[in-house]
Parts: sequence; structure tokens; C-alpha cells
Amino acid sequence: MKKVSFKSVAVLFGLWLVTLGFNLNAQDYKPPSQNSISDRIFFGGGLGLQFGDVTLIDISPMVGYRITDKLAAGVTLTYKYYKYKNYPYYSNSPSYDLKANIYGGSLFSRYFLFENLFAQAEFEYLLYSFDDYNRNSGSSSYTKSVKTIDLPSFFLGGGYRQPIGGRTFFTITVLYNFSESPYSPYSNPIIRAGISIGM
Repeated sequence: MKKVSFKSVAVLFGLWLVTLGFNLNAQDYKPPSQNSISDRIFFGGGLGLQFGDVTLIDISPMVGYRITDKLAAGVTLTYKYYKYKNYPYYSNSPSYDLKANIYGGSLFSRYFLFENLFAQAEFEYLLYSFDDYNRNSGSSSYTKSVKTIDLPSFFLGGGYRQPIGGRTFFTITVLYNFSESPYSPYSNPIIRAGISIGM
């Protein structure tokens, strides 16, 4: 049976939301008033789930503030859980289940070039905690340990938001990681899809 990847599901879900947005009879969006702080706050984020030989749970809530009509900044918290069944660590070694927890957060800023098109810069700091297996000297057995490393990343890119009703938007962002490492949970380019409310 062919596996359906997490990225495929996310893209299909995003396309469905965009189509839904075009079909809704939503009010015209009006930028937040200059005097209301609460009207300038927005929130949203992303959620990813995949089950099977590779299990993934990805939760990324976000909150931001519209500083001006063109400039916004915010914070995203991130938690990812991975589990690979029967992962071959070394050639001719037994396969083990690999589990990893990734958690941290990021600061981002968005500059709106047009009403719904924006450029984005982001700094992210993650802690990557994963199972590590080392061969015991003089035997064919392995000892499991948990290894934790820091993953700072700097992203640049842009995105587009599609109104789907009132002040709710479907957002798709394409970013490039300028601090890519072998342990990075991303591969360039990074494509994110999610919902934002209040922006």
C-alpha cells in the first residue's frame, strides 16, 4: 500500500481551504483601526499529523501584533514528536524504534508588500532530543542514550494569505533556512500552511 506523505496531505488541505475561500461570501476585509490594540492582535498556527511507519505530531501555535498596516511581528511556539519504526542505525545492526522530541520557539516579522502578499524574516531556536544507539565494545549489542542538541535557524522568504471569512485567513509561507544543518528537521525550501485569525 502506497504511503501518503504529510506534505501531500498539507498541500491538499491548503488547496481545499483556498478553494473554500473563493466560494465563501465573506465581508470585505478592513485593516484594523489605528486606535484599537485588540484589533491589531492576531493568532493562529499549524497542526500536522501523520501515522504509520513514521509517526509525526507537529503543534505550532502563533500570536502576533500588527505594528502598522504593513508591518507585523510575532512569536511561534513549536513542538514536534517523531517516531520511526524499525530504523536501521548502522549497516548490519538490529533495527530500533527511533523517537525524537523537538521543542522551542521563534520570533518573526512580516512586511506586507501588497494587501495579502508579505515578506518574512524569522529566527528560530529549537532543542532536538533524540534516541541514540552506540555499539558496546567487544559485543554486537547496543546501548541507548538520549542526545540533545541546539538548533538555531534563520529563515527568509515570503507568503500569501487568502481570506476565508471575516478576519480569518489561510496562510501559505515559503522560507529558506540559511542555517541548515544535518540535524535540521527541515529541508529547503520550507513550505508552511496554516490559519491566522484577526490579522
